[in-house]
This record gives sequence, structure tokens and C-alpha cells, in this order.
Amino acid sequence: MMNIRLFIVVWSITRVVESLAYQYPQCSASSELRCMDETRINCVNNTESENSDRWCCPGLTCLSLTIPSTDTQTQYMTNQCVNSSISHNTQNLNVKKLTDLNLKLNIKKPTPIPPILPLVWKALNTTSYNMSDDTFSNGSIYFNQNYNGIRVDYYPTCAFLQLWNKGIDSNYVPCSVLFYEEYNYYIYDTYKICCKYKFPSWKNNYLCSSNATYGGEHYINNNLATLWEVEWFSNFTGEGPVRNIRNTYIKTDSNMPVRFLEDLDTGYTDFNEVILDDVPKSVFEDIINKYECHDGWHPIDNPNDKTCTRYNSQTLRRSWPCPTPTCNV
Repeated sequence: MMNIRLFIVVWSITRVVESLAYQYPQCSASSELRCMDETRINCVNNTESENSDRWCCPGLTCLSLTIPSTDTQTQYMTNQCVNSSISHNTQNLNVKKLTDLNLKLNIKKPTPIPPILPLVWKALNTTSYNMSDDTFSNGSIYFNQNYNGIRVDYYPTCAFLQLWNKGIDSNYVPCSVLFYEEYNYYIYDTYKICCKYKFPSWKNNYLCSSNATYGGEHYINNNLATLWEVEWFSNFTGEGPVRNIRNTYIKTDSNMPVRFLEDLDTGYTDFNEVILDDVPKSVFEDIINKYECHDGWHPIDNPNDKTCTRYNSQTLRRSWPCPTPTCNV
């Protein structure tokens, strides 16, 4: 009984000290309750040896997975959380054993908890790298949670290839990419063209809602940053298998983003200096309202307008325009 009381007292003091050390908002769930949902990859089996946010949620088990190569990705060998009728009881049993082990041996440091990004911020100096053609572009980014808006400007060339009718080379001009009120926009001032795709808006707590997992500490542009991973596997009929990526590097001991690495592993954007400053609604609406917006071409819903490619987030010249989201024929 004394051991249990001592454990509770020390644990409580530890949590108070940690809460004082972090002066930025974090996800509410404790590291002991966080787990990986179905289809998430890079999970680990519960070995009872350490706390981890890479355990699969109750009802799931972690099994090996090989994702075959596509035109945008090399073969990737990992583990995936999948349905299991026996993993729920096993998971609960292992958590109980882990608690017993903590009492007998030592109080382990909890797994880090993801931060919640600022409500409003911008970076006027960004660098984007396109892995598919080994090119860089500069730009800026603006975010305002109050308007569900994020805008990224690219120059001298756009990081995406959404223009179709004008040919692939027409895409190599400046562009602005926005997520705003449930749509993703690509705006090319050079041609006065706007491409529009249905897409959910970004939230500053997306690391919480997506159960991001701790990926260790890394140096990004001389800044010590914490990697928060959100990767999952999909294999829809007619689209092929794909490793989906939405990873974020956050400056350690803060909630300031340093790098976004996302989607088909074809690029990332670095934020060289994040500024907590006002981002008015006009930053998003003025540029969207400048031109008529075209929906991505669709053989049924939009058969006669080939201004914009069918699929969102096109980046690969060698497979443009992709016949499927993963560029497989």
C-alpha cells in the first residue's frame, strides 16, 4: 500500500512540474491513453517494456505490412494496425502489467504529448523542396483558425501541376495554394486561373485529432525540432496502395511549426521564421474572388472543362496528369 501511495504522490508532482514547464497548449489526452487507429502504420507491439504512443488502440493488433512501390513511392516495409478479435483483452492486460512494472522498478517518463499550433500565425520566408524533380521554391504561408484558412504562396515556380489544358510546362509559374472553407484552391495569377477541389479545412489541433505519434528529436535548419508523425495505409479499388503522410516538425518545447512533410512523400515546406501576427480574412478571400474557379475535370460531373487536372496535389512531371490518385494506370 505504501508503494502505491508513494507512486501516486511522485506521479502527481511530476505532472505538476511538467505542466509548469510547458507554456503552450497541448493535446488533452495523456500519453498513456493515446494509441494508433486502424490503418495507421509504423506501430509497435506492446512489449510491456516502455510507454509508447505507437501501440494500436484496443481491438486492433500490430502486424507487418509491405507497401509495394508506385510511381511516386518506393517499396516501404513497416507495421500496420488491423482489426483483431483478441487484441482488446491483450491490450488491457499489458497496460495493467506495465503499471505493476512501474511500481516495482521505476517511474517512467511519459511519452511526449503533441502541441496545439497557434490560432493565428504566418511565415513570410518559406522554402519548399519538390523531391520528384529536385527543385526548390520560395514563398510565404498564412494561417488563421478563425476563418479555417491556410494560404501558401510559391515563387518563382509552383510546387503543383494542376493546370491541364495549357500543358504541363504552363505550371512552372508562381501560384498560391489555399485551404479555405472545405475547399483546396490553386490560383495562377499569370493566367488568371483558379482550380478548386473539395477538401476539409485545416485545424490547429490536427495533431490531436489525428493521434500523431512521437518521432523523436531532429535538427531542421539548425533548430532542434520534434517530429510528429501521421502516416496511414490505403488501398482503394482502382487507386492502388499508397503510404499517406502528414508529418510535422515542431520546434522543441514550443508549438511553433518548423517543417511540413506530407502526402505522397514528394516534398516538404520549411518555415524559416514563424510570426504570431494578425492574418485578416482578406488574405484568403481577395485572391480567391479574383478569378472564376474551375472544378477539377471529371468524366461525369465535369466532362467538358479540362482547365484543371482531375486529381488534387499533382507534383510528378513523369506521370502527369495522373490517371489515378497514386498515378498508376
